[in-house]
Amino acid sequence: MNTPVFAAPLRATALALIVSLLTLPGLAAQELKPIQLPKPQISAGMPLMQALAQRKTTRAFADKPLPVQTISNLLWAAFGVNRPRTAKQGPGRTAPSAMNKQEVELYVVLAKGIYVYDAEANLLRPVVAGDLRARMGALPAGQAAVTLVYVADSKLNYAQVDVGFIGQNVYLFAASEGRNAWFYALHGQQDAVSVASILKLPAEKLPLHAQSVGFPPQ
Repeated sequence: MNTPVFAAPLRATALALIVSLLTLPGLAAQELKPIQLPKPQISAGMPLMQALAQRKTTRAFADKPLPVQTISNLLWAAFGVNRPRTAKQGPGRTAPSAMNKQEVELYVVLAKGIYVYDAEANLLRPVVAGDLRARMGALPAGQAAVTLVYVADSKLNYAQVDVGFIGQNVYLFAASEGRNAWFYALHGQQDAVSVASILKLPAEKLPLHAQSVGFPPQ
């Protein structure tokens, strides 16, 4: 039986459609696997007073990935677990939070995808695959090795202060390691809505600020 002349174009169109569906962000997240981070090296870095002397904001980065050990150290310094659970809610963390709510979530934007930091498990849980760094509300973030997006319930006003505690921890870590860091606001409703959509946040969650960290430009 003869094959209709339109069969080949239809097959090609169907194949293209399948490929495009498989590369949609929502489906691509299935390709990412959780990353078990190595134990943070809490004896690394320079003394606190020296790190304070070196702390600064720099909006320029080399497009070069950080070693996974450095990412583990960075996230632990930001908002990791530094003492076990007690009678209070949650484990002890490296940054304080109002009423010990520990309400701020850290979304970790890397070149290969976006993850959310599970501090107790020292694990990165996948959210969406693909290099989305340049879509995090600021042009320099597109070159940074990692951008942390700080997310909390939109009704919790005190979360802004808690994000500031975490951000300062990140600044001090970056200074100690000789890395550049930049803490920035997501300017305007449009940026916040766009980032929230990329992170697949529920309606009640809001990206408050972001912070990029990476190597200095060559």
